Amino acid sequence: RSRHSVPGVGLISPPPHHDIYSIEDLAQLIYDLKCANPAARISVKLVSEVGVGVVAAGVAKGKSEHILISGHDGGTGASSWTGIKGAGLPWELGVAETHQTLTLNNLRSRVVLQADGQMRTGFDVLVAALLGADEFGFSTAPLIVMGCTMMRKCHLNTCPVGVATQDPELRKKFEGKPEHVVNFFFMVAEEIRGYMARLGVNTFQDLIGRTQFLRQRES
Repeated sequence: RSRHSVPGVGLISPPPHHDIYSIEDLAQLIYDLKCANPAARISVKLVSEVGVGVVAAGVAKGKSEHILISGHDGGTGASSWTGIKGAGLPWELGVAETHQTLTLNNLRSRVVLQADGQMRTGFDVLVAALLGADEFGFSTAPLIVMGCTMMRKCHLNTCPVGVATQDPELRKKFEGKPEHVVNFFFMVAEEIRGYMARLGVNTFQDLIGRTQFLRQRES
């Protein structure tokens, strides 16, 4: 009804990217979203690439409250294989550049910085925090915990374990439970607490941006 369509027509959510050619266009979109919902926290997702810090600075000046830096790893099962394998850089590079650029321009306090892209362990969260991230996105690991077997059929409605399908027969095969995901995140949190104890840090907030705790691994 809201899309003025009829039953039987497959609807794909159209992202409003077709008219964004500059930071000014993005700022206008952010303004329109704020007008539509003044209480909303507007988030902008940026691909981890060389120069992402400059774009993030423009996004922060455009009054966005949240910036997500997405790494080259991960991606949904509906994404093309070439896109997953060939687009972007590791989130470590994007988060580090974004945090430094925002700090240099006195914009860091305006936004919440999130990182994602195949985060699976507490060590990943720790490194992201030390590089400057405030929040962390998990997707693949919790899906696997719920029973996902990475068949890459999310967009075909034929998921054999009933995770990404609307077929009633296939959905009967879903065996995931909320407790499994809760357990997983408890284990991640416990691992992070262990690293914090070794570093002598009392609160997680004290980790953010503390790059002096990082060193290059000897190969």
